[in-house]
Amino acid sequence: MASVLFLGACGKSGNSTNPTSSGNTPVAAANVSIENFAFSPATVHVKIGGSVTWTNKDATPHTATDLGGAFDSGSLAVDQTFKKTFATAGTYTYHCTIHSMMANATVVVGN
Repeated sequence: MASVLFLGACGKSGNSTNPTSSGNTPVAAANVSIENFAFSPATVHVKIGGSVTWTNKDATPHTATDLGGAFDSGSLAVDQTFKKTFATAGTYTYHCTIHSMMANATVVVGN
């Protein structure tokens, strides 16, 4: 019985400390994995002044490039990261300039 209670407590604790939730509540920092030719999660919500870090987990290079020109990671090799801090509220739609099928990912910035 004690094991069941312990496991339940561990599960609850792990969920409440996830700072990179892909939910609609803005967080101070979010992480996006580039994996299997996709951005995961495809949409993140960060606070004004918050940041997003992209990490390429594929064996091929990728970019995270805003369609409006607000940011461009350049070519990211495997396990390379790119971090962007967002000072202005808005929705930033980005894609990979190398792989056209990797499109329509978004960063939503607000309070």
